[in-house]
Amino acid sequence: MKRRSIRHSVFSSVAVSALVLTGAANAQETDTTTEDDAVISVIEEDVTEGEARQEKIVVTGSLLARDNFASSSPIQVITAEVATLEGLVDTAAILQGSSLASGSTQLNNTFQNFVTNGGIGAQTIDLRGCGDTRTLVLVDGKRPGPAGTRGSIAALDLNVLPQSIISRIEVLKDGASTIYGSDAVCGVVNIITRDSVDSLELNAQTTRPFDSGGEQYSLSGAYGFQLGDFADFTISAEYRLSEELDTSERDYLDCSRDYVNSPDGTGLIDRQNFSAQGLRPTQNCNNLYYNTVIDAFSGQRLVPSPNGTTIATVNGVSVPGYRPRVGTGYTADGVAFFEDYLDGEFLDNRDFIPRNENISLFGTADVELGGIAWDTELLFSRRETNVEGWRQFFPVVGSGSQCGFCGYIDDPAYDNAAGGLVQIVAPFPTVDDIKLDYYYASSSLSGGFAPGFLDDWSWKIDGSYSRGEGSYGGNEILLSKSGDWNFDGVADVDGDGLADTIAPPSIDFLNPDILSGVASNDLVAAIGGYQTGSTIYEQTTFTAVLAGEVFELPAGPLGLGLGAEYREFSIDDQPGVLTQGGDIWGSSTAGPTKGTNSVSEVFAEISVPLLKGAPLAEDVEFSGSVRAFDYDIGGSGSIYKVGLNWQITPTFRARSSYGTSYRAPALFELFLEDQTGFQSQTVIDPCINWADSTNPNIRANCAAAGVPDNYTGAGSSALVVTSGGGELLEPETGDTFTAGLIWTPTFADLNIAVDYYEIEIQDQITSLSAAQIVGGCYATTVYPNDFCDLFERAPGTATIGAYNVDNIQAPTLNVDAQSQAGIDLEVRYTNEFNFGTVIAEGSINWALERYINVFGSDFVSGVTDNDFNGTIGFPSVVGDASVRLDRGDWTYTWFTDFIGRQDDNRYFAADYNDPQAYFALTGLYKVYTEAQFTHGLSVRWTGDTWTITGGVRNIFDEHPPQVSDIVQLSAGNTPVNATGYDIRGRRAFVNVSKKF
Repeated sequence: MKRRSIRHSVFSSVAVSALVLTGAANAQETDTTTEDDAVISVIEEDVTEGEARQEKIVVTGSLLARDNFASSSPIQVITAEVATLEGLVDTAAILQGSSLASGSTQLNNTFQNFVTNGGIGAQTIDLRGCGDTRTLVLVDGKRPGPAGTRGSIAALDLNVLPQSIISRIEVLKDGASTIYGSDAVCGVVNIITRDSVDSLELNAQTTRPFDSGGEQYSLSGAYGFQLGDFADFTISAEYRLSEELDTSERDYLDCSRDYVNSPDGTGLIDRQNFSAQGLRPTQNCNNLYYNTVIDAFSGQRLVPSPNGTTIATVNGVSVPGYRPRVGTGYTADGVAFFEDYLDGEFLDNRDFIPRNENISLFGTADVELGGIAWDTELLFSRRETNVEGWRQFFPVVGSGSQCGFCGYIDDPAYDNAAGGLVQIVAPFPTVDDIKLDYYYASSSLSGGFAPGFLDDWSWKIDGSYSRGEGSYGGNEILLSKSGDWNFDGVADVDGDGLADTIAPPSIDFLNPDILSGVASNDLVAAIGGYQTGSTIYEQTTFTAVLAGEVFELPAGPLGLGLGAEYREFSIDDQPGVLTQGGDIWGSSTAGPTKGTNSVSEVFAEISVPLLKGAPLAEDVEFSGSVRAFDYDIGGSGSIYKVGLNWQITPTFRARSSYGTSYRAPALFELFLEDQTGFQSQTVIDPCINWADSTNPNIRANCAAAGVPDNYTGAGSSALVVTSGGGELLEPETGDTFTAGLIWTPTFADLNIAVDYYEIEIQDQITSLSAAQIVGGCYATTVYPNDFCDLFERAPGTATIGAYNVDNIQAPTLNVDAQSQAGIDLEVRYTNEFNFGTVIAEGSINWALERYINVFGSDFVSGVTDNDFNGTIGFPSVVGDASVRLDRGDWTYTWFTDFIGRQDDNRYFAADYNDPQAYFALTGLYKVYTEAQFTHGLSVRWTGDTWTITGGVRNIFDEHPPQVSDIVQLSAGNTPVNATGYDIRGRRAFVNVSKKF
């Protein structure tokens, strides 16, 4: 146990509100409680339970020590023991699975095909769906710096925090910007580490799905020792490995289908696969379009012939074994079929969850001399992430009888005799390799004052430094070797819109082995290149706090806390030479992102006891805090927060808080250099088939733009350019209100807490999506508008891609607001029976609304209802529960997670709850996910020195609900942004611990 008394740990962070919830202040403890439980987490071996209840401790979200384990702000505690009993291997899984996080999309290492904050493999925490840039993560009350790769870094990568060092996690559910500064807008996660180890401890854990793929392993050890009675030292190490999960290893990830059902309930009516590779018509997976040659002008396509015949009618091109594609055909009974290649065995190695390997070292030193405590923490972490995948390569290249297949263009005429243009579509393998080294050091001095001088006051000085060094490598397609006929940087001397010179490729793109992927290694050797970029993010923080009691009031002492903080942070991201030089085809390009910012802040908190021992006012306390800030870039200002904690009767407590908040622009939001990406026309353009739209604005405005009502969006993807907003950005401001009631009856060890919350964020900093920008142009009542100036649309006379959208500028900017409201419910029941002690607890979050207003009340995408509560990725209701029986050396646990129904129907102009046209048929699309329970169980045996835990997660092997592929961001037919569902499937876990 800890050597130092809690009396000296004025600044140690403890979950006070959770202790009220768990009945620590009103219920007797049982002899089965472990030291990891929240109930005992503040009790020292030299302090009795009664004495501990009178101690003053500092809670997460406060500067001041308080009585009675109570806070006006709602706090939830997650213990390390919960992670062990439920088979959770890493810190991210612990946090992202909580009810406060599972109700929104989390960055959980499944978004490697997207540009996300922190880069590939990063895992962050987003409370209440506000965004991970608005959730602050602390370690022992201190702020470690963010970590990740690429230019968009703003949140701490949870991979750097080893699970083995965690004692508990305290989650503050409301804003705390007055105490912690920027980022603490929608909540604070305070990870409390173990700072004392009695002897050598070893731990091993494995989690293995019943199906192959996605295995997880963990090895850790900890050792502690003392020097006399004045110093404690600990050191711990952890190795963690998460094996890749390929999409082919789970049926619900493997096959993307149209997923359209017959209205009469007889089954799917998806298009049939009549391609040369189709062994069965129902093998109609739409995973990757490839193995095709397209006339760049007429759109006529060549596909492999089922019988191997060769027919050349596309621009005079002859490809052995290929013939013209019929297009969409129909069987005798009206069922649509396709002849394209949309799947292949080589796709089996696509990673949905990539291989992730972590090693961490953590050490602490607690020294007390002369009444002054010196506490130090050191952390080193290395993460390596490796991703394998596939992409399309679709250049427009030269062809024709005169030119032959020469692969370059020099002013060809637009006819077959002189040579023409064709587009080939072939598969190209991709790899990404990430390595992130993270260093963190924190040291603090704290103590009191000489007797007779500020007796009830204490002081603390903190200093911390963090540095993330990341490298990200991957293979790319070289633009200079792509053979693509029209790209920037090639001279167009005669001004005819065609490149005058293009280096001919060193490989025949019309070779069937290139088109089919059989010779993909040859294609990589001919046109591929490997590059590595680097990212360094540094943060230095100094904090000083003075806290104590000013004078005595009739209801108790008035507490005051004063503090100051200086923080400096910088980023230096240098993309690979291919990206910076622009010699990269069909992928995001970016310039360096480099910048520094700093902030100086002063803050104060006051605690005023108002009433004590009065009727209906057993204990009433008012709290208030204020913070003033001055950023080098980002402006200056101040915010405040007030709270009321009212013990009405011995069994009822009410609490409420209201506060303002701010978030200064993150470094990437300020300094991000232009980054390019690509979006499909069908994803971003509401003018595609606008005659079918029920939105009158879209119909009128697309017609006014001259877009035909049957425009299909055929053509290449649109180029999207994102960038930082620079000094034009203003800080976000916000308001948070909470009100709650806690009931702790005397007739049972039952504790119920209900909290209502409202969060509003003004001047939200964001980068609008391409769909929002184009939608904002055509879906609003005013046309044209400012959104229309942010992109270009090709004229109808364009030879290729007529009416296509291109060159979308998406800078970071301040938009209007987002607001949320909801209810949290937490319940805990404990009772000791003759067969053992039963502990039942649960947590539920009901989101009542989630509004996003981009510019005023008229949402830019044209959606009439801007409340996104209940859409896919944002379920209205989520929860978790567990029932535990402690019986002697054995612990039995049943645990359950719940995620509510989600429906994207509001995104579509038509009502997809009703049958819709599907080619020549009528079908039911599925744009919703069902509510789902997942269950698990575990058994733990605890001996003198051995502890063994085994169990099964997702015991009934519940699979993620499936949706039609018109719902964006899906793997197979599993919606990727619905991260609350279990992807790995049923799996067994075993944890073995040994103390020496």
